[in-house]
Amino acid sequence: MTPLVLFLAIAVRADHTALRSGCAGDSEMVATLTAGAPLTIRFALSGDEVPCYKVAVEQNGKTIEGYLSANEIAGLDQFDQQRRAAEWVTQSEVISALPAMPAKTGAAEAVRLIETSQPSKALRILEPELRTSHDPNLFAIAGFAAWRSDQSRLALDYWKTSLDLEPNPNLARIYKRVEREAAGDQNLQKLIGMNVALRYDPAAVPVDTARQMLGLLDSEFARISAQVGCSAKERIIAIVQSREAYRKTVDVAEWNAGQFDGRIRVPVGSAVDASVRRVFAHETVHACLAMTGTWPAWFHEGLAQKLSGDSLTSLAREKLAAAAREKKLPRLENLGQDWSRLDTAHANLAYAESLAAMDLFYENYAQLGIANLVRNPDRLAAITADLDRRLGL
Repeated sequence: MTPLVLFLAIAVRADHTALRSGCAGDSEMVATLTAGAPLTIRFALSGDEVPCYKVAVEQNGKTIEGYLSANEIAGLDQFDQQRRAAEWVTQSEVISALPAMPAKTGAAEAVRLIETSQPSKALRILEPELRTSHDPNLFAIAGFAAWRSDQSRLALDYWKTSLDLEPNPNLARIYKRVEREAAGDQNLQKLIGMNVALRYDPAAVPVDTARQMLGLLDSEFARISAQVGCSAKERIIAIVQSREAYRKTVDVAEWNAGQFDGRIRVPVGSAVDASVRRVFAHETVHACLAMTGTWPAWFHEGLAQKLSGDSLTSLAREKLAAAAREKKLPRLENLGQDWSRLDTAHANLAYAESLAAMDLFYENYAQLGIANLVRNPDRLAAITADLDRRLGL
């Protein structure tokens, strides 16, 4: 899921533009807008050929909200640039900000433990050194270990010490984002399960519902880990919030259904239904794979969709086949690691292609299996090339 920053002002492209009550062209018209009228983007909706945005506009002293297509909005390129500049902190982003450490040192071992989802153990290794150290890199690593351990306040303290010792623009950017997260996070209660620790806001999630969610998360991890072959040496942190609190904390678009940033984060309602189970499963796959090493984005997203029960529609398959014929379908290895920079149309294509590739893996490599591949990552390159061929590339 791609977070989109809210409240960035842009403008109406042409005179007599119809602001409508929905994305469909026949939706009721709310107002007629003039070219250059400043807009505020509330959120984006995915899944359409042309992206649709909910916007707000000031007209006759009143704020009017409605929907416009991307073609009707000027300045979306600037919006995307600002969105990318404010993307939410992710595990890979923080890891990339960590300094390279000499091998066979406590700090190097801590980084390895963090990357294999053992941040609490990493923090225990580092804490004795921190008492006497003046190394900014050591405090930077300790901050990440604390953040992954769901101790954001401690992470901020370590990162502030690191920044006081030596300025680091990348770390300063991460510091500000986690500071914003901590300020908006009201999840004060925690339940401990077999493999998951669930943190929740009791004002939004009743304790009985939270217990049900924890049971579901534990059962999904058991199911998925059996298929993937991951092992949780430390409990996965899961955070569930009301949608309003979720958006305030992580600053995502309204359609975002969840994310894994080193912790599982999901906005929820009052009921635990099939859609909640699917989102829990999707993000649990990301958490599971993170325990086993570094995997390309197409593999992460393809497997997350597959094991959460998603399937390609016939229309999606037709679009993939057409893109392959027109030489517009990228090779899997070229999909990159960070899909947050993709526009809606390309993101849809990337998710569909990754699921199609995973379907082909299950059809043609059933004897090998996912768990065996995870234990033998060197085989992925050859398999990826074969899947490209089967996709028509």
